[in-house]
Amino acid sequence: MLRFVNICLVLGLVALAYVIYQAKYEAHALDERIIVLNKEIETERDALAVLRAEWSLLNRPERIQRLAKKYLKLSPAHPQQLLILDEVTDRDFERARVQETASTAGPGTAKAATN
Repeated sequence: MLRFVNICLVLGLVALAYVIYQAKYEAHALDERIIVLNKEIETERDALAVLRAEWSLLNRPERIQRLAKKYLKLSPAHPQQLLILDEVTDRDFERARVQETASTAGPGTAKAATN
């Protein structure tokens, strides 16, 4: 009976050693994965910092103003273009449409459209 108990204890010890061995290598693999993930996080943070710097460079007011002048060809608003929302009527929309079509059609038709 004593031999049977000793054999069971040795087998239990071997099984326990195997479980501890497996747990140790799983923990080691998880540690390596954590290191890899931390490196990836740092890489992404660096990329994010570069993108933020580029974004602030692209959103400079001077640059946007220069591009707007170059591509949009906008002119300052005239006082007659500004209206109070409560005072807007359908006639104002018609007048704006006539002025817009007259300005796109050419100077000869502008006089005919306003007469």
